[in-house]
Amino acid sequence: MRAGHPSSGPNSGPASVVAALLCVLVLTGAVHPDATSVPAKGEDDGMAVLQRAAAANNRVAYSAVREVRGPQNSDRDGVDVHVVNRPGAGVAMSPTAGEGENGEQAFVVLASSALESLDERLLDALEENYHVVDTGPGRLDGRPAHLVEVLRADSTVAGRFWVDTETDLLLGHTVYDRAGEPAFSSHLTDLSLGEGAWPDEVLGDSPWGDALNSEERSDLREAGWVMPENLTWNLRLVDARAKRYEGEQVVHAVYSDGLSQVSVFTQRGKLGTEHPSTLRNGYAGTGTGGGGVTTGHDTIFGGDVGQYQSVWQANGFVYTVLADAPADLASSAVTALPGPEDSGFWARVLRGLSRLGLL
Repeated sequence: MRAGHPSSGPNSGPASVVAALLCVLVLTGAVHPDATSVPAKGEDDGMAVLQRAAAANNRVAYSAVREVRGPQNSDRDGVDVHVVNRPGAGVAMSPTAGEGENGEQAFVVLASSALESLDERLLDALEENYHVVDTGPGRLDGRPAHLVEVLRADSTVAGRFWVDTETDLLLGHTVYDRAGEPAFSSHLTDLSLGEGAWPDEVLGDSPWGDALNSEERSDLREAGWVMPENLTWNLRLVDARAKRYEGEQVVHAVYSDGLSQVSVFTQRGKLGTEHPSTLRNGYAGTGTGGGGVTTGHDTIFGGDVGQYQSVWQANGFVYTVLADAPADLASSAVTALPGPEDSGFWARVLRGLSRLGLL
């Protein structure tokens, strides 16, 4: 066959199909990233305010109501939780009068057993990914506060923090999607300083074992566990723990861009036949709300605050992703992990090319 004169004869069938598929794959993978998918530049003068807030949470006792909300256009009301913070002991959370009608007990998060609301790992990720600006005085729930804005590379607002002027406590924060709409928010109201009433009966303790160090994480990866240090350019691993559940090891990895947190739970096994479909309890799956994630992931936008949930199996493991985050960030986290088995035409094509030694 001479250059410049492609053949249309029958002998070009399989080879031309493979070549065409490879071209599609190459062209698809060569799309340039979004202009905002890079770290934002600028002097991060707001970091000092947030560092004071992180320190204040470990020294200031208080009680308050934490209001957690999802997207404003969501038909779900959100959650209100009564919180009592005792430095050195932890945080006790209990339903408010309107939420606790079913006799739920309080839940305690020990100071050493969970990722704090603001700690060094989250602040490092925030500073690395965004331009963090101290914008000066503001107010939240009637209290004077310092307002810190978190900007993307294109100067749009990705998040806001309100830090109490009197105590340096973090009063609240809001995460915004790329359209500028609130995707998730958590604010303290009815703040009262001093040690509040500690619940008599509580659940909780230390739900996860000791944090996995770098050597332990490497050992798991060598054994086939997928736990990258970065899911995407802006989602870094900030915490990883493991425990035994019904005799099997479960790994909980937390990724963050400094604003949102994405939890990835991994365990060996496969989903049972009773596993629910992608549409459940009236919540839309990836077909309408998942931002490009294959429906094979069983993606659901549900929960009281619009939490992103995704469950699927791949290569002998079951993956569960939970995130209160903008849909695009949660979707990018899911697609960075191994794809679900039998997830459609292109998955079969890729497996076929792999067997041919072409990938």
